[in-house]
Amino acid sequence: MENKDSNQQQTQIAFVAGATGFIGRFLIAELLQQGHQVFALLRQKLKQQAELETWLIQRKVSLEKLTCIQGDVTQPDLAISKSDWQKLSTVNTLYNGSALFAWNLSMQQARAVNVEGAVNLLRCMQQHCQLRRVVHVSGFMLTLEQHLQQIGIDSASPEQSNWEQIYARQGAYEASKIEAHYAWISQAKQLDLDWTIIHPATVVGDASTGEIPANQPMAHMVDLLKRKKMSAIPATPQHYLPLVTVDYLVRVISHAAAEPSLAQRELLVAHQQRFVLPEMLNIIAAQVQQKAPTQFVPLTVLRVILRWKWLAQKLEMSAEMLDFIRTEPLNTSQLTQLTQKWDIQETDLRKALRSEEHTSELQSPCNLVCRL
Repeated sequence: MENKDSNQQQTQIAFVAGATGFIGRFLIAELLQQGHQVFALLRQKLKQQAELETWLIQRKVSLEKLTCIQGDVTQPDLAISKSDWQKLSTVNTLYNGSALFAWNLSMQQARAVNVEGAVNLLRCMQQHCQLRRVVHVSGFMLTLEQHLQQIGIDSASPEQSNWEQIYARQGAYEASKIEAHYAWISQAKQLDLDWTIIHPATVVGDASTGEIPANQPMAHMVDLLKRKKMSAIPATPQHYLPLVTVDYLVRVISHAAAEPSLAQRELLVAHQQRFVLPEMLNIIAAQVQQKAPTQFVPLTVLRVILRWKWLAQKLEMSAEMLDFIRTEPLNTSQLTQLTQKWDIQETDLRKALRSEEHTSELQSPCNLVCRL
């Protein structure tokens, strides 16, 4: 495989799976604003196309180069019609943001979409299209080598991992994202495709408006603070949640797909700016005119408490979310070098957190759907 020329940024014919998800729709808006042609994969086209187009119009994004395609990553040939495959024949850049994001999934549920669906997407797109780069959105936990070793994964030979044990320990959502990461790379290599993996930190709202769907972790946190349901901080004063604003993330993703040095490479995308949990909660609480908690609950204690499902439901928490709260710094040096090259400025994380009060109407946090 050889690296592609730098002109790909001007000539993308993009296919976005997970088009109506939080990251997906912002990515589509970014690509369209850059002048690229975009095909959006929708499972329920009649309903989702209208919603997506309305959202884009509200953001003053032209729909001229957007085409919506009916399909499903879990179905043979993606359940895409022959006529639509003909439309897709010139697609050269694949973005995979499709995934089932929820706590308390079964292993079978999570794997069907997040692992098998991702591989199926890659195979079908390679068969029908003229792909130059395939981009998969994963997660920052895959950049923590010590963590991967602790949960039983040897990154040099992940196929030897005891996946049933990892699913039982980590929860199906996170385990499936880890397995999908290695499956995507393996399949891309077999198909002789240039691949890039993006590892985002926990995604927060748009830096300017604070827009974030109700089913995101930060929206849930805002809701808990509003309802005075957060009585303690689930960590120590040294813990923090790695974050990235969605608008900064998609700008990086779109450039990464055209970056020659990122072929067969992974990229962590997180803000260098970070706030320990007490500071972050104080910023958000001030915007909703509430007081942030000041007491701490050690993660080891909280994991024991959350083993009781009834208590976890009462606290509106899941043990699966706790591993994302970290103390070690993330290495963003590669990201810094690339964003300087691309002339992309990191957005203001404090401003984004202050804007989280603009969250759309919140839904029930039970079985919280999320992107971490």
